[in-house]
Amino acid sequence: THIGGAAIFVAYAIVRHTLARDEGTVEGDLTTAAGWTIAAVFLTSSVYHATAPDAHFAMVTRVLDYIAIYIGITVSTTADIAVATRGFSNVPYETIADLPLATALLVAFFVWRRWMLPIDETWTEHQRKGNKKLDGCSLCLGLFSRGHCDGAHIHARQATSLLIFANFFMSAPTAFALLGSGVASVVLVLQVLGFVLVTFGMAIDRVLEFPDGLLLEQEDTCFACPSSCGGVMNSHAVWHIIAVLSAMCTVFSREFALFNY
Repeated sequence: THIGGAAIFVAYAIVRHTLARDEGTVEGDLTTAAGWTIAAVFLTSSVYHATAPDAHFAMVTRVLDYIAIYIGITVSTTADIAVATRGFSNVPYETIADLPLATALLVAFFVWRRWMLPIDETWTEHQRKGNKKLDGCSLCLGLFSRGHCDGAHIHARQATSLLIFANFFMSAPTAFALLGSGVASVVLVLQVLGFVLVTFGMAIDRVLEFPDGLLLEQEDTCFACPSSCGGVMNSHAVWHIIAVLSAMCTVFSREFALFNY
């Protein structure tokens, strides 16, 4: 799912390089950069998931995955703000520097945390919610997995990702003033939809665990293919697809605004 997402955004970035007429402007260059960084996020995530079964490989690739996510969200959100403000027109420098500085601090913290904690402290089994009649067994359904966890800092990582993503909404009044209410309304709707999709996707993966819980209860088996070595469309794969759709919403938002400059 993420390799497909990476391919989509690599194609988008190449097409943008070829056809866009706004290269050389701050907002245009940041929009192009955002296309490449989104592709890099999905590609890095693919590498992590491919190496996730090995505790030592995953120790490194998981950190790289989250670094890519933080950088990708930061570049995309900065591009959103640049588009909404027509290339940071009359924008205070602290508004521009806020996101990169916050991201640098978060990356430094999680790299330091990974460096300080031994592997066996973070390497755990991922438990799924299910019917007690199966005693939690998920191996036959392809749901059994081990991986590194963030422990007490899991909510901090998720919340900070959402906060960086949501930073654009502070520029919404400026977008209405500079882009006009018609264009700004479409931009805001697409941005809200992208944010809602991300929040909903995280809830599916971490809270609702759909369809994992139902699969454990031997329901909705259309999501599982046990005959192919336990292949399954699990909650995290659903989250992958929703993340791609969310990124598409933000891309359409930027392109719509630029087209209507």
